[in-house]
Amino acid sequence: MRLAGSIAIVAAALGVMAVAGPQTFPTATMETLPNGVIVATQGSAETPIVSVNVFLPAGAAQQPPDRGGIAALTAAVVLGTRVDGGKTLSQVASDAGASLSYTIDPESTRFSIECKADDLPRMMAGLGAALRAPDASALPDARKAALQSARDAIADPSMTVYAMVRQSEFAGTGYAMLDQGSPTALTAITASDVEAFAAQYRHGHGTVVALSGDVTPAGSDAVGSAFSGFAPNEAPHGLAPPKIRANELVAHRAVAAPWVAVGFSVPSQFSSDFPVMLVIEALLGRGGDVHSFSYGSDAQLPEGFVGGYYQYEAEPGMLVEFYNGADIFNELRTLNAGVSRLRSSTLPASLIGEAKSTAEGTFLTSIATLDDQSWLLGRSALSPSGVAFENQLAARIKAVTPGDVRRVAQKYLGTQTLALVSPNQVGP
Repeated sequence: MRLAGSIAIVAAALGVMAVAGPQTFPTATMETLPNGVIVATQGSAETPIVSVNVFLPAGAAQQPPDRGGIAALTAAVVLGTRVDGGKTLSQVASDAGASLSYTIDPESTRFSIECKADDLPRMMAGLGAALRAPDASALPDARKAALQSARDAIADPSMTVYAMVRQSEFAGTGYAMLDQGSPTALTAITASDVEAFAAQYRHGHGTVVALSGDVTPAGSDAVGSAFSGFAPNEAPHGLAPPKIRANELVAHRAVAAPWVAVGFSVPSQFSSDFPVMLVIEALLGRGGDVHSFSYGSDAQLPEGFVGGYYQYEAEPGMLVEFYNGADIFNELRTLNAGVSRLRSSTLPASLIGEAKSTAEGTFLTSIATLDDQSWLLGRSALSPSGVAFENQLAARIKAVTPGDVRRVAQKYLGTQTLALVSPNQVGP
């Protein structure tokens, strides 16, 4: 369900989340290893568990345009690599009662681990070994699972309109394809392709390891050992997408009612305009968080997704509004009227204040688990502000003015991509 459909109804329908005074995240430290790997730590004595998010500088944007899906396929091969007494990395985690997964982010492949502190050295040693030498024998099983995921994504109408927006806004880059890839591309990927993509992992600059919870000296030492062999240079960057142009795209599927996605090219997370865009997102209506369309070993399709989706980890960022049902064209008119109002007039300070409270509250309450905490810590470590980013964002949201909202709306919301999935026409 949408939180709010448009500017016209925000004043009545906006759900305001109160934030009682300043809230900060635990104190964090950041160390850069000699080869450029950043290790960010946020320790806590209140849990026996440690959560680790490892950000490697090869994500969806670094895929060759004709090899969509290779990022996820390579990560799956890593999990299937035998590292400890003939056991795969996934089996090592299972034996330890740990959780281990991967997620494909726009600019990173991210491996997430949660385990007891005493088990972290073994887990990090295994991950380091698998990253250095992914086992090609794991490719057939990984490909079989990937092909099924790609077919499932093709069959889902919300994924279809999302894919159309990405293809338009990121044409010519690896990020133009869905993270699941296509059956054609997945079938063509070879073991050599997987090794070549995995080689992009092994760069110190751009790699971040974020640890939250019960971080022990032995765990920290294990992180240093696991990544000490990474090269002291930067990985290749993804291709810069072309300038965004207005576009209207139509596809036909066996659906009962039409689906529409409207996409805008907007600021990414580390832009100075990011806090303002979070406020605009609150005004337009939010349907899910940045992970809603993430793909990885534990991911589920966002079936039936409606509402707003802000993918701010991409460069540039992408705000997509999803609609479904017989009334979508009225909803589109309402959206366009709301965007027009944002761009043409300065909204009342009271309305902006409510949206700021919603944006701030959503941000603070979205970090609900230890894994969320280490993810945010890692993203913060990647920012120009370093680990201070996570504790600065709430104050930056509070500082947004009505003039900021109008300025950012004028800057980013003037051009849109509209993708429509229409029901198949039935002949007479």
